[in-house]
Amino acid sequence: MIVSMIVAHGPKNEIGLNNQLLWHISEDLKNFKKITTGKTIVMGRKTFESIGKALPNRLNIVLTKDADLKIPGTEVINDPLMAFDVALENNDQDDSELVIIGGAEIYNLYLPYAQKIYLTEVPYVGPADAFFPTLTSSEWKEVESQKFETFNFKILERQS
Repeated sequence: MIVSMIVAHGPKNEIGLNNQLLWHISEDLKNFKKITTGKTIVMGRKTFESIGKALPNRLNIVLTKDADLKIPGTEVINDPLMAFDVALENNDQDDSELVIIGGAEIYNLYLPYAQKIYLTEVPYVGPADAFFPTLTSSEWKEVESQKFETFNFKILERQS
């Protein structure tokens, strides 16, 4: 199983403010859908609340400290490592992909396990209260890059 992350961040790793995204870029949201459809996604409870529903055509895993929380259309877990078990139980293929979609705490928890990052860089200037962890350039290699009108999209892979 491949463990990936998908994130859009500003020049200072900004990803959110008041539990909301900092921008709405239609082309990036379409790319998010294309990358995550058919895969297992992991998010924190606050990210789930900001989305407001389980995303269709994906196995939605929500990580929360609330042991009694039940969310229709999702697998709720309380231990970060349980995400791997749930994903493996629900995928027959060795090349299946578990995609971490946020937020900040969840990215920090799963970064040590990530092998790939789908990264959208947005030229954002403004306030933020949630940030993606800083990546070490010696640990990550850019394997693909695409420039769009309002953002840059890259795929990074962890160096062995």
